[in-house]
Amino acid sequence: MAFLKRFFWYLIGLGIGLIFLWWIVDKKTNGEGIDYCYLPNCRVLKDLKSAPVMQTSDSLKLAELLSNGKVNFSESNTRQEPCKRYVIEKFDRKYTVERCPEGIQLLDTIN
Repeated sequence: MAFLKRFFWYLIGLGIGLIFLWWIVDKKTNGEGIDYCYLPNCRVLKDLKSAPVMQTSDSLKLAELLSNGKVNFSESNTRQEPCKRYVIEKFDRKYTVERCPEGIQLLDTIN
């Protein structure tokens, strides 16, 4: 009987803890949920997606590229100042995206 009593209180505490955890995560992420992005490719693409787009002619292509592309770090220049350049590959094409403090822009296509 003592075990069932302790188990009951354990479940009540676990439930209250999960409710607080859900509430804190919901407040921190503005209701969008948790997005685990620890790998370098994912982190760069997430940073580029969060920046404003400086040009509007290729914004649809740029949005699709940032959703499905892979960053080629060996060809990218990530230490360039003030604008970093990333080479993003999608299928057989390579695109150069520039990340400046003002925003991002799609520069050119490399074949």
